[in-house]
Amino acid sequence: MSPLSIAYVATAAICAVVGLQHLVMAVRVEDRRMQLLFAIAAFGVAGDAVFERRAYTSATAEDFLAAMPWSALCIATTIAALSWYIAVRAGAVGRVLLWTVSCLAVVAVVLDFAVGISYSGPVALRTSVLPWGEPFVQVVGAANPLRVVGDLALIGFLLVLLDSSVRMARRGEARQARVLGGSLAVYALGLLAIIPTDLGWITLPGPHTFAFLLIVAAMSWDLTDDLIRASQLSCEVMAGERRWRQLLGSIQLLVMEIDREGRIIEFNPHFNRVMGYGSDDVHNCFYWELVAPEQREERRDAFAAAMAGNPTHQVEVRAQAKDGSLKRVVWRNVLLRDAGGVIEGMLSIGADVTDQREAEGERDRLLAKLEETVRELESVKTRLEEENVYLKEEIGSLTEHSEILGSSDALLYVLHKIRQVAPTDATVLIQGETGVGKELVANAIHDASDRASGPFVVVNCAALPPSLIESELFGHEKGAFTGADRQRRGRFELAHRGTIFLDEVGELPLEMQPNLLRVLQEGEIERVGGSRTIPVDVRVIAATNRDLKADIEAGRFREDLFYRISVYPITVAPLRDRREDIPSLVQHFTRRFARRRGRDISEIPVEVIRRLESYQWPGNVRELQNVIERAVLTSTGGVLKLAEPLLNDSGKPTSPETPEMGEGLMTLADLERRHIERVLASTRGKISGSGGAAEVLGLHANTLRYRMKKVGISTGRRNPKAPSDR
Repeated sequence: MSPLSIAYVATAAICAVVGLQHLVMAVRVEDRRMQLLFAIAAFGVAGDAVFERRAYTSATAEDFLAAMPWSALCIATTIAALSWYIAVRAGAVGRVLLWTVSCLAVVAVVLDFAVGISYSGPVALRTSVLPWGEPFVQVVGAANPLRVVGDLALIGFLLVLLDSSVRMARRGEARQARVLGGSLAVYALGLLAIIPTDLGWITLPGPHTFAFLLIVAAMSWDLTDDLIRASQLSCEVMAGERRWRQLLGSIQLLVMEIDREGRIIEFNPHFNRVMGYGSDDVHNCFYWELVAPEQREERRDAFAAAMAGNPTHQVEVRAQAKDGSLKRVVWRNVLLRDAGGVIEGMLSIGADVTDQREAEGERDRLLAKLEETVRELESVKTRLEEENVYLKEEIGSLTEHSEILGSSDALLYVLHKIRQVAPTDATVLIQGETGVGKELVANAIHDASDRASGPFVVVNCAALPPSLIESELFGHEKGAFTGADRQRRGRFELAHRGTIFLDEVGELPLEMQPNLLRVLQEGEIERVGGSRTIPVDVRVIAATNRDLKADIEAGRFREDLFYRISVYPITVAPLRDRREDIPSLVQHFTRRFARRRGRDISEIPVEVIRRLESYQWPGNVRELQNVIERAVLTSTGGVLKLAEPLLNDSGKPTSPETPEMGEGLMTLADLERRHIERVLASTRGKISGSGGAAEVLGLHANTLRYRMKKVGISTGRRNPKAPSDR
């Protein structure tokens, strides 16, 4: 093989490998645009090298001309892809110039395939000799005026490199400016040789392929280097986090972090040693409640001024310890801001100067030490915030809903609805029978939303006593009612900037429904016994197993609240309607309970799966989970065996919960009543506690008692008999 052929083959191989490398990188990063554009450009150079070699080794002029449009297509692809890559990578290319170059490249390729833009008349094949004696062929003939379109596209790419290099240099980004400037120099030299070669002034193979090879190599090194530095930065962030924690644990100063509302959210061990307070003592506690009573109003006003951007950087206060003693503490305050510069709280660092107050000279030394520590903490805090923001943008990843198992059409439809609604803040109503996994669906929506880093607060409306629902949801002030010995935040406040899941929302008392409607419409609450309106930023997801439209007609549920919570309804099908999900659920629960109980279950017989698939599952996935847990506890020999016969192993509706076909259909309430009675019979009337009916059904004991009362089962029965199977 001749040296020229070796050069073209090597160029094609190198660029193909580079393209594959960046194609693989595109799979591993969140922002794939740069990697994909660069891979396309590299493949374009590889293709150009292949067609250039084919042209220069052609046997006839027709073969030479046949290869030229394909070479032009590869060059145009490379130019367009590199132009857009530079625009995405550097963000410093004029949009008009970018679109002009791309359009010229497309037009040149179309003309070359349609009419051929290199020559306008008869052509001839001419053999030339390179300086080292190697022959190569070229086509000679009258130049076609249309070839100026292709030349303009090449010159346009030169302007893209020049424009981006100048912009990056002006912005002070020297490294990228050098990469683009070097590419500009290489491409300019290649362009100087392309035009006279096309015009027939010199007889050399087109050098543009090798110029593009050098450009691809330089830009690939630059892009890969950024990925390596991002990985190193991730390690530095973790190390910095460890240093931050070690510093807080060892520093002999009082450190506490305060949120925007003035509550203490974190403090270091030295604060605990000096002041005597533990985590439970300061939970939901405002920091000014820890100072002397006569200074509290002053500290509250000073904090409000700090949150408005005018902090008191240094102040001496009398802090009240847990034992009632007063400590002299000099505090240094630093505002904490998020990545956008918005104030989100304050970091207070204090020195206990109680014993040193009489020695003013000692005070100067402590203040100097305090200021030095503040600078160090500010530096660490700032660096961690900047690094975390960078990593979230560069190396973020998506997660799947690992607890939602199955492949049935009904479940896939639910997952599709989750993906649709998760990125929004729309209120979601999840409907389905008890035990189908409505909370898992709500959790999946939260995890896939922009609020995933915020709290996910679950409220079981059916388990809350009616007298305490308002306090649980909205909180209460100190002294609001008997037993309210301190202020308490409600569930909506705890879910601020996150998601609140209202399970069994249909059980909410009618008198509480207007309060919930107000939160949904206005985004604000009032604590019980308070008069201050508190804004909350909460996404609401509700769930119910009731027919809310029937409750509206019966006057048990407000119609306006129903339409407000059902902006985006999702219905989760019962397990009996998605039996194809049962095998995967059985395997998952078997592995989980076997690992938890220290059992070795290596085989699940096909007959067991068939029996489980034939059952009607009135308790849905929760009942299946309980059946598998009992089976794991009683199985021996590594083979899963059911602990007790299912009510309809044959698949026919012969149990009390699913009557014979001759009996006619039963209402859902009758089915529920019969199933509860049967479980009560198996537990000898025991409702709560270990082995009770509530545990078997996977319900809270109070919820079970409520449902028994609802379907007409007396809670005073101690030993109910099993219902007849007639």
